[in-house]
Amino acid sequence: MPAQRFPSAPVVLGLTLWFQAGAVSALTETPAPAAESPPVVSKPTAPKPIAGLTPDQVYHVLVAEVAGRRGDMRLAFTHYLKAAELTRAPELAELAVRAAISAEDDTAAGEAMVLWLTLAPNAPDAHQVAAFLRLKAEDREGALIHLQRLVELSGEGGEAAFTKAAAILARLPTPEARLAMMESLVERFPESADAHQALAMLAAGLSQPEVAERAARRAMALRPDWSEPRLFLVRLLLSDDKDSEARALLESFVEANPGDRALKMLYGQLLVDEREFSTAREVFERLLREYPKDPDVLFAVGILSLQLEDLAGARLHFGRLYETGQRQDEAAFYLGQTAERAEDVAIALDWYAKVGGANADDARVRLAFLRAKRGEVAQAREILQRMRDQSSDNALALFMVEAEILDGVERPDEARAVYDEALAAFPDDDTLLYARGLHAMKHGQIELGERDLRQIIEADPDHADALNALGYTLADQTDRFAEALALIERAHALKPEEPAILDSLGWVHYRLGDLERALDYLQQANDLLQDGEIAAHLGEVLWALDRRTEAWAVWDKAVETHPDHAYLQEVVGRHRLSRSESAGQGAASD
Repeated sequence: MPAQRFPSAPVVLGLTLWFQAGAVSALTETPAPAAESPPVVSKPTAPKPIAGLTPDQVYHVLVAEVAGRRGDMRLAFTHYLKAAELTRAPELAELAVRAAISAEDDTAAGEAMVLWLTLAPNAPDAHQVAAFLRLKAEDREGALIHLQRLVELSGEGGEAAFTKAAAILARLPTPEARLAMMESLVERFPESADAHQALAMLAAGLSQPEVAERAARRAMALRPDWSEPRLFLVRLLLSDDKDSEARALLESFVEANPGDRALKMLYGQLLVDEREFSTAREVFERLLREYPKDPDVLFAVGILSLQLEDLAGARLHFGRLYETGQRQDEAAFYLGQTAERAEDVAIALDWYAKVGGANADDARVRLAFLRAKRGEVAQAREILQRMRDQSSDNALALFMVEAEILDGVERPDEARAVYDEALAAFPDDDTLLYARGLHAMKHGQIELGERDLRQIIEADPDHADALNALGYTLADQTDRFAEALALIERAHALKPEEPAILDSLGWVHYRLGDLERALDYLQQANDLLQDGEIAAHLGEVLWALDRRTEAWAVWDKAVETHPDHAYLQEVVGRHRLSRSESAGQGAASD
């Protein structure tokens, strides 16, 4: 049975290149929109000692503190407020406000808030909490007054103040109200780039891209040397699927600001997303000449080198990254990947053993694969068993990894036993059933595989992958063509653009002798996905239609792209042999 394009049961632990997971994007993540949760109003904590307190004042402070520790926030409020009135200390008035908020007594909070503002009229925190309370009381104009004062008191820290304002406005019940309030606040600071950028971020978070774009462009105009609005605007366009516009804008920004590291980092990432890996590496290499020890740039050049099969370059840059002392776990992991791809197993094992942090589990899985590959199967299984013992959350995925490893070293019966053990621990799990079913069919155990796939379909009649896998196998391995066609057509109705299902439809029609219909489906599949097995099938149908030049064109292109695809090689080898025999017979007759 050929290796199939059926989606394999998902293995949670990453076994693919970092690039396919989009790791360069981690270098230039889009900043999250302004927070949409109300500000945390913490419970009061013990006040700092205030010199010169009278015994009466000390009494109220101590009673308030003890009440707060016991969770009696109403009593704490009463005594903090009395202490504040006696001492005129704004710290105690603040504690009274926070105690009242914790007690959910808005009236008491308002009373204490008046005192706090009286004692500390220029305290930004006081205006922040006051705005929160005014919004809670549905007094939006009052809230705006305090938010305006909060920004005015922030001085040079306007950006942080507007971020705080956006967080407070998140208390409003609707996106429209939040946006309107922020726009009203920004109107009071029409020449503030920080104000317009905060509005842009809030609007983006509320799915208002036109407002966000307009505000970001205004922020750019007000502060031409500020990168943040430029970066934001490019990311906004990308998120709105305006890729061409985003790229043109970013390229103009980079040209106008050649020394802006953040813009060039984002440009490199955009090239990666468009799979222009060579050009992206050139961008990051230029950055590396400017910042030779920058860990993010070293990381990006290393990953791009790995993607471009430049193993020497990957080894060099990840090695330099490791030497910086930063991002060492990632550097060690990809040095392991580089060595593994160079088939230097000993060095790969050494690097994987050094990996900690977020990549630790992936590294241990690779350790298991490599140990099994060099015959240390028992040690490989022991690694995975320890991982299951340490992390029950990943147990299912680790069972599947173990079965895959065993199958890869030609121990199919042991792999089957692992699937059985996993299903005993996770009864009727459709991911495991699907994986075990595919495994059985791969090894010619059609009846066992069919049992698992039909169990999935019985529980979920719309499981397109199981329908397709079963239908394809029946078409390819049996003469139950009508039954196979019915199953695949059900899958096709659920996923009409899925290349693997289109391939299955083509193959079952080929088996039924309907070559023209088979050709149509297989050409659709081949257009959507450049896959070795699809190309093998398409060539078979073209060959059967006596369009052999076209068949060879399809196969030659596929072999160039997938030189190690076993099923494709088997099909091509079989027809190459028949072509050679035909040529030999022709020469003999001459």
